[in-house]
Amino acid sequence: MMTENKTYIVRVPATTANIGSGFDTLGMSLGLYNVVQFVPEEGRELKDTVIRAEGEGADQIPSGMDNMIIQAMAETAQKAGKEIPGGSMYLINRIPFARGLGSSSAALASGVFLANLLMGEPFDRKEILNITAEMEGHPDNAAPAILGGFCMALLKDGHVTAESIDIPSHWKAVVTIPDFELHTEKARAVLPKTYSRSDAVHNIGAVSFLMAAFMYQKPEYLKFGLDDCIHVPYRLDLIPGSSQVIANAMYSGAYGATISGSGPTIIAFAPAEKAHMVGEAMVDGFRSAKMTARYLVLDFDQNGIMAV
Repeated sequence: MMTENKTYIVRVPATTANIGSGFDTLGMSLGLYNVVQFVPEEGRELKDTVIRAEGEGADQIPSGMDNMIIQAMAETAQKAGKEIPGGSMYLINRIPFARGLGSSSAALASGVFLANLLMGEPFDRKEILNITAEMEGHPDNAAPAILGGFCMALLKDGHVTAESIDIPSHWKAVVTIPDFELHTEKARAVLPKTYSRSDAVHNIGAVSFLMAAFMYQKPEYLKFGLDDCIHVPYRLDLIPGSSQVIANAMYSGAYGATISGSGPTIIAFAPAEKAHMVGEAMVDGFRSAKMTARYLVLDFDQNGIMAV
């Protein structure tokens, strides 16, 4: 059970969801991490937790029950029928906000995981995933944040069925992050209400090749697997320069490239020796639309959220 004045530390990875054709069902865990440090204090209420932060969005962190980590902690405690105190929280944020790299899932997952630690771990990892996905509404970011690796996940009747497979360690993720935010609500609003049968059939075929690319380590299948009809064509217009960014990535030797999550980050998969060249070309693609951007070359995370 909880030890007062002990520092509890949780590390949670960034995630990329959808991965082209796997809309709302596929995601993967990236080697870029937020860290939450929490020291409980008896007599302090959870809503009065003192929060300090460094790194990405440090000046935008809400406090009290407006904070997603605090919300997730409260929800988890309620589900366990227990109470947890507040305390002091220190956030080290490396995952950019509202860029399609799972910052919301990271916050929710870390709150659920931290509360579970404080209560003596009444919930197993599958239950932690269910609580997180229920709060977020879909499991494609929650599953890789908690399980690590390349995840397929379905949310039905409040329960997530998920499977995680390891990602080839010699592949790199090149994430190119433009200097503007795109909130998921806006990115969802541009999607059509219905799709044609031909689009549905196309995506079933595409996701089959996407799975094969990862399961059999056949990167040549990624260009088929990332070719989506459900969300990518509609969202590209919300991201100036994105079509050029994807074209530049392919020209520079990437296996494939697509929107990360709902954007505006564009993610490419590349062999290690070409990753930086791909990143520079992607930044140039954004520059052609007068957008500034930065790129990161990341490994894949195979472990998901963990106490450190």
